[in-house]
Amino acid sequence: MHTPLLLARHGQATSGPDHRWDASDPLTEIGLAQARELGIAVAAREPRPDRIVASPAVRAQQTAQACADALGLPIETDARLMEFGSGALSPFTLAEMIESAPYDDIWHPDDAAWDGETIGAFYGRTGEAAEAIWRTGGRPLVVSHVGTIQGLLRWSMRIPPDAPDSFSLFVGNASLTDVVVRVDRHDRRRADLQRLGATDHLTTATEI
Repeated sequence: MHTPLLLARHGQATSGPDHRWDASDPLTEIGLAQARELGIAVAAREPRPDRIVASPAVRAQQTAQACADALGLPIETDARLMEFGSGALSPFTLAEMIESAPYDDIWHPDDAAWDGETIGAFYGRTGEAAEAIWRTGGRPLVVSHVGTIQGLLRWSMRIPPDAPDSFSLFVGNASLTDVVVRVDRHDRRRADLQRLGATDHLTTATEI
């Protein structure tokens, strides 16, 4: 089995230092433009993605829709791709998140977000989503979130959900990450990370 996974983060969905994250956040005007440019970029690939799987969060769905319009594909929604801590409104504003970096204190599997989900459980569900998407095959475009992309990459590198965080990454809005996961003739799985967080297709690149 040889499956290329194209991982996209949603477009910009924040609106200032007082913003608090919620799963119903829509894209900003910049985010909508980024989503359209992302759609153009993925439609220009050869070979093109033949599936789109997205988080149910509004910002991810809007981004996925722009790609679906460009590719002429339906959107498959997988709730397991939702961002960590998205089961409740963030207690922190964007400014507070940047200043205090509360996620820096969440690295042990039993550490929980404000909605009660532990980071170990989060990596477990994102790993289950990755496994299902990979086993279905094809050339999937997966539209989700920063934390989810980290979970998908952890799965690809066979880092178990109950292992402490061994790395941290950040990718910008509407970025693209390419990873190929294959099984060799000895039934060994290997991940080939070919590109991380590319934004060269965007007129305006944003981080948050």
